[in-house]
Amino acid sequence: MATTDLTSVGEVRATSGDGAIPPTIDRTRNISGGMLMMIFFIGSEVMLFASFFAAYFFARYNIADNDWPPLNQAGEPFKLPVLLTGVNTAVLVASSFTLHWAEHRLKLGDRKGLQVGMIVTMLLGAAFLIVQLNEYWHLGFTPSDTAFGSTFYALTGLHGAHVAVGLLILLVMYIRITRANDFSAKFATPLAAGSLYWHFVDVVWVILFLLVYVL
Repeated sequence: MATTDLTSVGEVRATSGDGAIPPTIDRTRNISGGMLMMIFFIGSEVMLFASFFAAYFFARYNIADNDWPPLNQAGEPFKLPVLLTGVNTAVLVASSFTLHWAEHRLKLGDRKGLQVGMIVTMLLGAAFLIVQLNEYWHLGFTPSDTAFGSTFYALTGLHGAHVAVGLLILLVMYIRITRANDFSAKFATPLAAGSLYWHFVDVVWVILFLLVYVL
């Protein structure tokens, strides 16, 4: 006859007559609702970006008759600042490392390091957006310049909007850290969710840079 042993809150062990004890269920390790919601949200964002990438490749392989990028309305080839954007990509990738470092400092109880890491991350993200806007200013073509211009601005603009949202999330987290003395090594779910979103935005840009600027 099986008996039930209540060992702790949320943890139940059942023993059978022969003394065998099945694996313990530790509910404290289950993923939090907030993190789960962020994962689902990022899943929807993956599908959104996938649709934009699909539109880009449709224009590239089914509409353009010339070499890619095609000629613009003035009969000149589109020129993309690959080197500058490559440096800007490195800036955004570096922001992921500084954010990860900030979270690591929190786990060690170093709140000063956490704040410094958050500030550096936000500065790098803002620098990326500024360089991107400067690129738009000097590109020499607009979204109305053929399908290439439309899909290029749609993809990069959509990503830029996500970077702006990510910066807003990080700013809210930073305010909670400094004003409310929020988060600790045992509780940092909102920060972890915001960090996951930021890493997702960075990964999307690396893919975008390789597919649109390099290939």
